[in-house]
Amino acid sequence: MKKVVKKHYKIVIGLIIGILISATVVYAAQTVLMGNEISYDNGTSHGTSNNVQGAIDDLYDKVSSHIDTTNLPNIIVAYAYSESEDNKCITGDEETCKVTYCYTDKEKSSCNVGDIILYRVNDNETVRFHVMHDDGEKLTLQSQKNTVSKIAWYSTGNEKIENTTCIGCDNSKGPETVLTALETATENWTNVNTFDYSIGDDKSTLGYSGCDGNNKWIANPYSLERKNVKARMITMQEAIIFGCNIEGNGFCPIWMKNYLQDSISFNGTVNSNDNSYWTMSTASWGNLIIAFRILASGTNSYFPNIKVGARAVVEINK
Repeated sequence: MKKVVKKHYKIVIGLIIGILISATVVYAAQTVLMGNEISYDNGTSHGTSNNVQGAIDDLYDKVSSHIDTTNLPNIIVAYAYSESEDNKCITGDEETCKVTYCYTDKEKSSCNVGDIILYRVNDNETVRFHVMHDDGEKLTLQSQKNTVSKIAWYSTGNEKIENTTCIGCDNSKGPETVLTALETATENWTNVNTFDYSIGDDKSTLGYSGCDGNNKWIANPYSLERKNVKARMITMQEAIIFGCNIEGNGFCPIWMKNYLQDSISFNGTVNSNDNSYWTMSTASWGNLIIAFRILASGTNSYFPNIKVGARAVVEINK
């Protein structure tokens, strides 16, 4: 019985709420209007609320408390992401945040893009993430803040910028400098999955590595394959799906551009000392290949030897 309730807890909640609402309608003749809320006698339900919405919330909390999450001990709490003023939940610290148990559902897209998960990455460290993909059995998450800072996308240390040219820049190998730093920073995250990935063309797991200059992702300026890693970076293809525009001004969801310099000036909620973070993707600029990054003001592409941050993209099992 416990397994049945766990598997179909959303249906159970819906049925119980339906019964509660039906009972409330019958009782309506004896109710007293209190502002915009309907009061009711909580003597039968033994709840703490005296209005319908409060009773529904009480009921959800009671049913949710019986959801079995013992097979996911590293998820401390999850919140439903929302930019709405009525139930805002951007960082997970807002008082209006609503707890979600979407991660207990093995159906695809049970968790929404942006949902917040406080996760125990190892026995001594917790990191707050945002959901990128829910593939049913697995969640792909991006860290809420920069995991590493002041790291070049690719650099040999001998490059210099002269006017609009990066002398000595060679990023045909891809973002090896920043990926090495990111992989080192996350190698002790024992509670996230180890995975392989590739990027370069349409046969790679992440797709094309660059843009042809016309905002079409059909360019392959570099090919790269990583094995047995704990983290990667976001691609611009993913960022566009989530709401960013190439070379846009402020056109990214808040969860992607928060905790950066001037975030608050672009509808964010928290500023930090990091001005941006790298993506996996490149753009063509004349004869140069430059790398995309995400800022509080949106996205742009920049010389690969410039030192900015990176946010870990990880995978965990549901």
